[in-house]
Amino acid sequence: MLSYEKMFQASAGLLATVDANGHFRALNPTWERILGWSLDELRSKPFIEFVHPSDREVTLVEVANLLQGNTVDRFDNRYLCKDGSYRWLGWAARVDTGDEPSEQIIYATAIDVTSDRERQSQLEPTLQDAKVYEKLFRVSVGLLVTLDSNGYFRHANPAWGRLLGWSPEEMTARPFIEFVHPDDRPATAAEAAALFEGKMTIRFDNRYQCKDGTYKWLAWTAYMDPSEDESTRLVYGTAHDVTSYKELLGEFERTLARLRDTMEAMSTPFIPITERIVVMPLVGQMDTDRIHQVMTVALEGVQSTHVQVVILDVTGLRDLDTRVARALLDTAKALQLLGAKTILTGIRPSLAQTLVGLGLDLGSVITKGTLQSAIASALTNDLISGKPNPA
Repeated sequence: MLSYEKMFQASAGLLATVDANGHFRALNPTWERILGWSLDELRSKPFIEFVHPSDREVTLVEVANLLQGNTVDRFDNRYLCKDGSYRWLGWAARVDTGDEPSEQIIYATAIDVTSDRERQSQLEPTLQDAKVYEKLFRVSVGLLVTLDSNGYFRHANPAWGRLLGWSPEEMTARPFIEFVHPDDRPATAAEAAALFEGKMTIRFDNRYQCKDGTYKWLAWTAYMDPSEDESTRLVYGTAHDVTSYKELLGEFERTLARLRDTMEAMSTPFIPITERIVVMPLVGQMDTDRIHQVMTVALEGVQSTHVQVVILDVTGLRDLDTRVARALLDTAKALQLLGAKTILTGIRPSLAQTLVGLGLDLGSVITKGTLQSAIASALTNDLISGKPNPA
């Protein structure tokens, strides 16, 4: 018995027995060190009076369970210290049910868990936030992932399954790049490498494979926290489906291209007068692309239709500078090589001066003052046959 008495006195835990009347009977010295009360003061009144008022009801329920033969493996409540503060105690207790009810003793041990409770209280807001974020992660309609430096998704929310058909487990089972369209992989790999070097991706689009073999366009925003440990650093990414937008954009670009082709054709029309005579009325502003277009339309038109006379009407051109004048003469020479004659009409005095100033050979070009006179001249057999035109 002597050795047990020494252990009872030296124990760092709080040891106690409680009688059927709810009074402490045996207490070790640790009680005084923890709560400040002397052992006699603790025995002087029912133990429940030392329990925090908010914890008394549940404490009495636990005592009742003990007296019915149940063992308490862990129960926490707050005990009053002599200085008026409270300490959290974590209890384990049992009752020897073989004794008469009036003689039953509760054998209990407790440890001071105040610091654990305080830490738990401090962590509670963070734990609550974590629960909220976890729920948001699961219900988000956006695609959420984390990516490690080995090229694997570490986390993927259920939205992946809803959009692409892959479960989160399937998304994290193989390198993420294998889900990316082969044509998009080099740019995607470069983007991922840049992220791990500290770049933030504001918008990056690529195609991801669906489980049925089709692809969806995803628009990404991603970020890497440089403050995290380099060995466990992750990229945090979110994406949303922009497939319909991409398809709409593609259709718009195709429509725009068709419209551009139509406008180009309208800006350089190749209008047949007869099977052998066409008119090309040139209007607006001439730039390098437009000059090239005029020559291309004229040459291809002559080659495909076997036209013999091309009337270039420059009445509607805004400016006729040296560059434009030279281009028109080059077009006439090129047409001559294909066997077609050129009539230039609508020349204003400024263009006439420009042509004279250039000192260019106009021998391959016939000039007329108006479109009507040019058409009339072209319709004469003399021009088409190649004879000199008396006009």
